[in-house]
Amino acid sequence: MSDLKLYLLGVPRLEVQGQPVGIDRRKAWALAAYLALTDRPQSRDTLAALLWPEHDQEHARASLRGTLPALTRVSPLPWLEADRTALKLAREHIWVDVWAFTDLLRQTYSSSSESDALTAEQAEQVRAALDLYRADLLAGFHLPDCADFDQWLLMQREWLQRELGAALRRYALYLSEQGQGPAALDQARRWLALDPLHEPAHRLLMQLYAAHGQRSEALRQYQQCLELLDRELATPPENETTDLYQRILTTENVTPGVPVLSQGRANSVLPPLPGLIVGREAVLTEIKRRLGINSAAMRPITIVQGWPGVGKSTTAAALAHDGQVSQQFPDGVLWTSLGETPNLLMALSAWAEVYHLVEPGRPARIEELSSQLTAVLRDKRVLLIVDDVWQAEHALPFRVGGAACALVMTTRLNDLATALAPTAADVYRLPVLAEAAALELLGKLTPETVQDYPEGALQLVRDLEGLPLAINVAGRLLHNEARLGWGVGNLLEELRGSSLLQAQVPSDMTGAGRDTSPTVAALLRRSTDALDARSRERFALLSLFVPKPATFDLQAMALAWDVEDPRPTVRALMNRGLIEPVSGGRFQMHALLVLHASALLQELTVA
Repeated sequence: MSDLKLYLLGVPRLEVQGQPVGIDRRKAWALAAYLALTDRPQSRDTLAALLWPEHDQEHARASLRGTLPALTRVSPLPWLEADRTALKLAREHIWVDVWAFTDLLRQTYSSSSESDALTAEQAEQVRAALDLYRADLLAGFHLPDCADFDQWLLMQREWLQRELGAALRRYALYLSEQGQGPAALDQARRWLALDPLHEPAHRLLMQLYAAHGQRSEALRQYQQCLELLDRELATPPENETTDLYQRILTTENVTPGVPVLSQGRANSVLPPLPGLIVGREAVLTEIKRRLGINSAAMRPITIVQGWPGVGKSTTAAALAHDGQVSQQFPDGVLWTSLGETPNLLMALSAWAEVYHLVEPGRPARIEELSSQLTAVLRDKRVLLIVDDVWQAEHALPFRVGGAACALVMTTRLNDLATALAPTAADVYRLPVLAEAAALELLGKLTPETVQDYPEGALQLVRDLEGLPLAINVAGRLLHNEARLGWGVGNLLEELRGSSLLQAQVPSDMTGAGRDTSPTVAALLRRSTDALDARSRERFALLSLFVPKPATFDLQAMALAWDVEDPRPTVRALMNRGLIEPVSGGRFQMHALLVLHASALLQELTVA
């Protein structure tokens, strides 16, 4: 092993012959980390622009030159290879803990088998890798003036955390198989500590407790999971977690040994499994029919479009985890969620990691990854799911499937759905929930409300017109109110008004990868902020129509807007998913959007 060691997992440090040496510049640490994780020559121009984005090229390169001595003077070894154009770390002169961590784990995967069970030799390699992971990459480190570097650092941390989680799960199973129950539980607890809301880690702990004769602890772990999800997300556990609890509850004797776990499918990138899906059986059946399940033909592309908050992302996530989908596409499911400002490189990199197309941590171009994925998937049967698309050009790099693959995309934008779909028949309009399903959903979220106020609960779901987002938000608010011992009668009335707009959207409904849970109004503004000022004002004026439901024809809109031809604005509103055509030449706006339009109108009036 080299006399020069660079530790990046945790607080960064550099050691020469076992003695720590100081580096007094934060950007020197950032430079060392970037060169280590990319592990290939980087141009000086690239590094200068990354670390000194506020400078022009000349001054940025000068800052880079001024930073290099902070690294090169710490050791006489030529561990930093530098010429006039590029920089690189010399592997023969330096040992890096991230390199060692990934190299050890890479040796434990067999390309000839989909099984990830460990042999004794592999288990020792995993244990050595886990010992190296003291804390997250550059723990607590960031550069406030370098947004691109911080974004890159976040990507690397998330990638390494995924590697760590997979290793902990595999090692826990190995230890369990060897009869080392306490040690297996320690590894499972460490996995859960990465994300206390991660239900697969809770399930692993439950199964390990049960498999090693600690049935009461397994049941207690379920209760902890239940309470944590309720407190943090106001949501019930996934069906898989509840089913496991019932099996443990009703089984008198659990034989110690390796628990049978439901692992993520090989060669897949999957979203979190939705914890609560109600009234979508027919929807899933129809989309699966389009995918060739119980059907003679498969549509290569299906575009799912619908109101904001109608449940497109939840439906896509449920589809990704569906057992029939797994059989139809045995080579896996590749899922991603984009949003308005997606990181396309990060999303494609997650797909590319499945097939080991690039070395982890090394930068790559979007076009390169897309081309490589196209080549790999040419003869595979994979379902591709691209959720929450806002621009056609964002979706283009993900159209990488071969003839046996299928692509499902979701969007709230009508014109984008039309642009993405090869034919009109390839667009599937996701409907709102039927009244019975809407009431069932409300009952699962707040059973005390439906039981004690049946008429008020029924009227609420009617007022919310079956929109899952609105029902989820209202149900969680009512549940929290009831949990505090307060009556919910007044809140039932308030939720039919504008107060619903100011409620937070549950974090599990904002899309994967979103950092915050916006208010309902903020979520709806994503559609209206893209309108020009005149179209936004005309949308707001539609709130003057009598709601429940709010419908209007072209003549009524022409009068409200004082225009001869309302059709250009109608097209703009339809394209943003803000109104939709109904029979008889009329158009409809959802009740939640009526509230949003009314709030916008008040803002315009005040202004």
